[in-house]
Amino acid sequence: MPITWPHIIEDDFLKDKDFNFFLNFYNQNVKDDGLGISKNKIWLDGNVEGNLSKNYLILFYNNYRTKLVSYLEKLAPERLKLAKWLELNLVWTGKNYKYQIHEDSPNKLLSVVIYLYPKENIGTILYSDNIGSNKTEIKWLQNRALIFAREEGITWHSYQGDGKST
Repeated sequence: MPITWPHIIEDDFLKDKDFNFFLNFYNQNVKDDGLGISKNKIWLDGNVEGNLSKNYLILFYNNYRTKLVSYLEKLAPERLKLAKWLELNLVWTGKNYKYQIHEDSPNKLLSVVIYLYPKENIGTILYSDNIGSNKTEIKWLQNRALIFAREEGITWHSYQGDGKST
């Protein structure tokens, strides 16, 4: 039985310039069973935190804000008034790393996972419950985005490396 909780899949999510920009941040220092994260946050008042340049983060926000807001309007319109920042995190999953089945934290209004590198790996795995029933994998494709709005007790998912590539 396929997963029916609301989500959107969009191929070619990032503009080529941005996709290539993020590829340059590939982290080869992640342990095979580890995780690497570069956290970045753009506040609506213009303040910026993180590892990426302030100018790039503001440009990213300006280029993708309308698109992201449209997804939030579609998936969880009641959350629009709660938006205070855009968080842009780069995550490297070690080839043997496995993140357990979970729901995103309640402070995430909208989750957008974009597959960057390598060309092939395991995509995000969706479930109908927290014990792993009705597993459905969103196929990994570079520059494919999985977009969803967290719903308590509904949006269970996990991710992992494929045993070959970070």
